[in-house]
Amino acid sequence: MISFMRKAIEGWTAKILLILLIGGFAMWGVSGSMLGGANSNTIAQVGETSISIREYLAAYNRSMNEMQQRFGRRLTQEEARLYGVESRTMSTIVSFGVLDEFARVQSLALSEDQLAKMLAENPAFADSSGKFNRETFRQAVYNAQMRESDFIALQNASAVRGQVMQSFATNSLLPDVFSNVLRDYTNEERKFAYLTLTANEIDPVADPTDEQLKAYFDENIKNYSAPEYRKLEILKIEPADLADESAISEEDIAADYESRIASYRTPERRKVQQIVFKSQELADAAVKSLSEGRLFETVLSDNNVTLADADLGFLSRPQLPEAIRDAAFALELNTPSEILQGPFGPTMIRVTEMTPEATQPLDEVKDEIRKDLALQKASDTILDVQETVEDARAAGTSLKEVGDRVGVSSRVIEAVSRRGQRPDDTIITDIPVSSDLLAQAFQTEVGGQASPLDVNNVGYVWYDVQKIDPARDRTLDEVTDRVKADWIAAEQNKRIAEKAEQMKERLERGAKLEDLALESNLFVQNTALLKRTGQQDGFPRSATAAGFIGDEKAITITDGSQPNQKLVITVAERKGVEAQIVDVPQEQVQIANQGAADDLLSQMIVNLQNTYSVTQNPTLIQRVLTQGH
Repeated sequence: MISFMRKAIEGWTAKILLILLIGGFAMWGVSGSMLGGANSNTIAQVGETSISIREYLAAYNRSMNEMQQRFGRRLTQEEARLYGVESRTMSTIVSFGVLDEFARVQSLALSEDQLAKMLAENPAFADSSGKFNRETFRQAVYNAQMRESDFIALQNASAVRGQVMQSFATNSLLPDVFSNVLRDYTNEERKFAYLTLTANEIDPVADPTDEQLKAYFDENIKNYSAPEYRKLEILKIEPADLADESAISEEDIAADYESRIASYRTPERRKVQQIVFKSQELADAAVKSLSEGRLFETVLSDNNVTLADADLGFLSRPQLPEAIRDAAFALELNTPSEILQGPFGPTMIRVTEMTPEATQPLDEVKDEIRKDLALQKASDTILDVQETVEDARAAGTSLKEVGDRVGVSSRVIEAVSRRGQRPDDTIITDIPVSSDLLAQAFQTEVGGQASPLDVNNVGYVWYDVQKIDPARDRTLDEVTDRVKADWIAAEQNKRIAEKAEQMKERLERGAKLEDLALESNLFVQNTALLKRTGQQDGFPRSATAAGFIGDEKAITITDGSQPNQKLVITVAERKGVEAQIVDVPQEQVQIANQGAADDLLSQMIVNLQNTYSVTQNPTLIQRVLTQGH
């Protein structure tokens, strides 16, 4: 039974199935029909199946947890209602109740042997060896706060629900002919001819009148509202902010240089070429050839080795294979070696270039050393400085005074939104740990002290909220230029769309795309053959999707890839599926079958809800939520 149910792993059907099973094994209450009928604890009734408070709260809490994870914070009951948690929970448990009532009416149940096997195979009740463990099972019953008999009945109910749903999820519901239709749909290709209309193809748009500007502003006033702004004072302290290079002596620099002199030393490197011979006979022939005056390059050619293949690059001694290392660093330039026993067979090498060992002098690196030593010294004191700042803050000292005390200036940002924007909508890009700091600052009241935030794991940043300007609607005077630009853009888009419609009408009456292009001084552009999800430069995927609507005679208008741009599209060529293409990816067939299963299950549940009487107890629901949350 369990292995049978695990086969359905995709789609809404399978997700509901998993919710049923996981919820049942976790803490789902048994339906009222199993526990003795409806009573004062009944939230809803489906036919003779009762849905208990425990069931509703389990589903409600699960839905709340999902929403809170999505928002990253706890939600109030009112917020949960606005986001549909209550209605979604009721819809879910009623759907479950419908399946339970259907199973009851149809007398569906597991046999005792099937139920025992299902419990024994459930990994939630297994020990470390994978075998059923009685104590683990008892602990699960205890955690569910249920009697063992009710817990077992719950597993039976959950499995039966799953069995009903599994009947939709395992079989192919669509006929074989559907694969052919899906194949044709998926593999059809179209080539499009189109015109791109922009503001260049319409008459210039004059500035709006005061009345037009005012009317547009009033219609779109929310687009120009000012968000909440906060005035922040920030104090950031990192080692770089505390580093004092003047405190580093010449003696300290010299001592550090000597202690790390190996890091300033560049070893000798040589550019090595290598020939690996396929046999000792070929290697001996190469030696003889060179002794007769032939060139190394000729030997390479004779052995089908190009200069690029022979080149090992500029390498230091440790970078070379041990078998040829000593020879490479003993050779004179451009002198072939004797035959060596390399790691891949008989080998000959040659050195063409070399750079001698070198050490950077102290004068070249002293400034770098001074900076590093100053940062190291500052890093050693960062925790002490952090404690100093925290003590001063606790005593009520302002960030400015604290900064002056430790030698770091605080910074005041006069106004910043939650998104890090100034009132002119430009983004402040240099706020330390911006997303975390702003998220926390917009939850802090004026005068409140928050804990410092870590900066790059070695520093800290403190902030104070000095002023809060609440969100408000701006006046037209504040955003006149922006409203004017938006009105002009909207008017341009309107006129471009009108011109596109005019072109479409003429094309539908028999005009040629080339003639329309010539009249407007445009070029007809053509795509390659594209499938339904294809795209190319200047022709976005949305345009392809629009072009596939209708037959090959359809004329389409859609947005281009840039703002204020319309495409007038015709189908230049349509290519159907070739006869030899008979298959469609099985994954697509499975997805389609799963979609059909989802639809059928959804229709079945809706139909059963109309068949069985469904009643709810909204008063009890509100009392439970008020008391429990």
